[in-house]
Amino acid sequence: MNFNQLKSIYPSAFLTDDSNNDQNYLTFPYQNQWIHFDKKQLTSSESKLLHLILNKETDIKNPENPQSKWYDFLIENNSILPAESGNYRIIQFNIKKKDTNFNKKLWLNAFKSFFENVEAAFFINDHYGLLIQHYSGYSLNQDETIGILQTLDDDFSIKTKGYIGQYWSISLEIKDIFNEEQTIFFNQLDKSKQVFSLPDIALSYYASEALFKSPIIQQLKEELISHSEIKELITAIWLNQGNISLAAKYLYIHRNTLQYRLDRFYEESGLSLKNRDDLLLCYLLTI
Repeated sequence: MNFNQLKSIYPSAFLTDDSNNDQNYLTFPYQNQWIHFDKKQLTSSESKLLHLILNKETDIKNPENPQSKWYDFLIENNSILPAESGNYRIIQFNIKKKDTNFNKKLWLNAFKSFFENVEAAFFINDHYGLLIQHYSGYSLNQDETIGILQTLDDDFSIKTKGYIGQYWSISLEIKDIFNEEQTIFFNQLDKSKQVFSLPDIALSYYASEALFKSPIIQQLKEELISHSEIKELITAIWLNQGNISLAAKYLYIHRNTLQYRLDRFYEESGLSLKNRDDLLLCYLLTI
C-alpha cells in the first residue's frame, strides 16, 4: 500500500525525514522516511491493522541474509513458534548516516560476534533490524552494548541506536510483546541515549498520555518553553542521573557553564534541577 492510498483513508497522515517522536502520533518507518498517524483518529483495531500492514510494507527481503524461524514468526506472522523452550530477548537496531559503501552483511556479522547464543540476526529493511538472543546465564549490559555500537559506528562511519528488550519465555505472546517494543523504540528513537531499554523510558512513555490531559502540566510546559535551551539541559541531567559533570560532557560545555545555567534557571523558575523531585517534574514537562 503506497502513501497516497493511506492518505486517502487517513487524510491527516504525513511523512517526515526523521521519526519526529510525538506521542500523539503512531509512527512507522516507511521506505526511506517515517509515516505518522494521529492516534486520536485511530481505533484500537485500526492501530493493530496499521502495525500489520506497515510492518509488512517495510519488509525488504535481503537474499544475502538467510531466512530464519524468528523472521518468519515476528515479521511474516507465521504462527509456528521459532523455539520449543527458553527465554529470549530482542535487540533492535536502527542505522543512520550510512553511505553507498555501507556493507550490511559485514556490519551484521561484526555486531553478532559480540554476543553469545545469538539465535538470529537480520535486517528488516534498509536501516532497521533485529538480533534475537537466547538467555544462558550472562548477557552484555547496556553500557557494554553502547561501547560496541560506538566502536562499530567509528569503523563503519555510521550512527546507530539500539533498544534492548527484556527476556521473555517463548510463547505466542512474544509477537505482541515485540510489536509493543518496536513501537516504543520508534517513538523514543530521538529522545533517548544511544542504547536504551524499558526502564529508561517507561515513565515518560507510559505517562505521556495522562500528562497531556493535565491543565497544570500544560501550563507549566508553556512557561518552561520560555526558557531557551532548557529542554536540552533537563534531558542531559536526567539521562546522566543528576551528575553535573557527566551532563556537562554530554552537552559539550564546561561544568561551570552548566552550573551557571542551572543557577539562572532556578532564579527564574524556582525549580532546582539538583533536586531529584524538581528534576523529575521538569523531565515530565519535556515529554
